Amino acid sequence: MNNTRSHTLQRSRFVLLAIAIATAFFGCYAARQWMEACASEKPTASEQATDYQRIIGLSPSIVEIIYQLELDDKLVGVSRFCNYPPETKDKKVVGGYVDLDYEAVLALEPDCVILLEEQRALSEKLGTMGIHTISLDHTSTQGVIESISILGKALHREALANHIVETMRARVNILTHQAGDSGIKPRILVCIERDTNSAFPDRVIAAGNKGVHQEYINMVGGENAYQGPVAYPLLSREKLIHLNPDIIIELIREDVWQEKGRDTLEKQWQAYNELKAVKNKRIIFLHEHKHMIPGPRFIDTLEIFAQAVSK
Repeated sequence: MNNTRSHTLQRSRFVLLAIAIATAFFGCYAARQWMEACASEKPTASEQATDYQRIIGLSPSIVEIIYQLELDDKLVGVSRFCNYPPETKDKKVVGGYVDLDYEAVLALEPDCVILLEEQRALSEKLGTMGIHTISLDHTSTQGVIESISILGKALHREALANHIVETMRARVNILTHQAGDSGIKPRILVCIERDTNSAFPDRVIAAGNKGVHQEYINMVGGENAYQGPVAYPLLSREKLIHLNPDIIIELIREDVWQEKGRDTLEKQWQAYNELKAVKNKRIIFLHEHKHMIPGPRFIDTLEIFAQAVSK
């Protein structure tokens, strides 16, 4: 009885985590669709420099950029999901991605709150409270790079921002140029989430043909093994065998990585040894937090995609 209850709890936990992760990535995808429709209304590119002294950042990727621009002394608040760099633990937490604690925000007396386009509802609410906001697009690699320039200009760090952007573009150019020379187009499956408590990869959620992972695949000269219309499809064993990818790139949460380890996770995939990626040992695990969010360290993720294709 206890084992049955434990198993049920584990399955429920997986479902909740899978929904949360898929929702996060789908949120980026949906935001992109919305922004394409409203491109003419996009306000961020014209952001003018102001001497902001008390800044709140409401996403991990935004806070990383603020630290890169050496403005951490002006950062007074972050969301509960911000954990990089480690110094963010000393900042005041003002809520989550959508459940902002407005009283905590007001208590910090910010003169600028920086958030993502998909947090539009928060931006509108903060506007009614007389708080200036800057909204950024992190649904694509180009959006991430452009956001560094926008913040550099808005926060009087233009020279440093330009240097960061030039360095990022140079790395991207190298990786995409190498991909262009390979002459091959391997089929890649990006596994975003699955039940890692199962003896085999069960309830696999993959990256579809939209979103930042599709962009990574294209940039390194690969092809998404999944070509269907669903943004984040749930794949059965039969569907995986039908797709038969050359390479599997799997995102693993750090706590799962620490609990299971590479050997266990690889052994689970051996249950599908008819897959070319399994037979040829071309399964790559990405478990560090930086690979889970489309932010200024996306190039580290892109580099691993490029290495996977070049082998």
